[in-house]
Amino acid sequence: MKLDIKDKRILQLLEENARLSNSQIARKIKLSKPAVEYRIKRLQKNNQIFKFFTTINFTKLGYSQYKIYFKFQNTSLEEERKIINYWIKDFNSIWVAQIRGRWDLAVSVLATSNFEFGKTLNHFMNKFSKFILEKDILLTEYSPLYSRRHIDNQIHETFKYGKPEEVYKIDETDQRILKAISNNSRIQILSLSEQLKLSRDIISYRLKKLQKENIIIGFNLYPNLNELGLKHYKVILRTKNFDEENEKQLGLFITSHKKATQFLKLIGSWDVEIEFETENEDELYKILNELRNKFSNIIRDFDIIRIVKTEKYDYFPF
Repeated sequence: MKLDIKDKRILQLLEENARLSNSQIARKIKLSKPAVEYRIKRLQKNNQIFKFFTTINFTKLGYSQYKIYFKFQNTSLEEERKIINYWIKDFNSIWVAQIRGRWDLAVSVLATSNFEFGKTLNHFMNKFSKFILEKDILLTEYSPLYSRRHIDNQIHETFKYGKPEEVYKIDETDQRILKAISNNSRIQILSLSEQLKLSRDIISYRLKKLQKENIIIGFNLYPNLNELGLKHYKVILRTKNFDEENEKQLGLFITSHKKATQFLKLIGSWDVEIEFETENEDELYKILNELRNKFSNIIRDFDIIRIVKTEKYDYFPF
């Protein structure tokens, strides 16, 4: 279904703040409340909204992000699905995606230490190593996130995780609230109260406190890009002469590019990942040529990964 201006504006508003009520959205885009409710339900029915999620600052909770790329061997579709489902159910994985290019599957895992990450990876490899031809592991140094500016061509605020921060200790009540809201950022306070057996006042207070402490960064929407006619790519870079000034200039370029959605500074086989969402491959290569022309002094090598399908996206999977 092709989106009209009102649909795009609804998606943009929900991406900025998924907890906006239908009445608030209606006032902003000059539609009736029932019309907004109908459009949101239609977007969900047509699978154009993948999920409503809460962006949680896992760095401040003491976690680092490890990225794993797998190349399969001797697998049937059924066996590949078992591997994907394993990572979807894993309590430490925050992102799981089917990809194309050099690799077949990408997984992002949270861990408080290399030892903890090693246990997570070893448990998987002990079970599925015969199906893994190759794997690559990278540690995320830091990563800014950008809102999807290509929906309405406006630049919106970014959030950066990975930068060192004082660890914030959450208690069991905070954990329960974060878990309940991480995969449904539009859930109402009353529903949370009934689900968690906590008073509305306690939940409201805790949510405000978690936002004030910079644990909850935002309440957001993750669209189903395929259903919106968009293709999702990672451009991976191996760099040279990548000093602080060149890193800053590359970051500024990505920040100002409306088709970029994430920039990752990495430690591992490559140094940078940049995510783009484009209408087609030709548009991606136009962006890539611009990137190579502007930063030929720092790009030693590059590769492209196509993200075919996002299977899991959860900032608090524990």
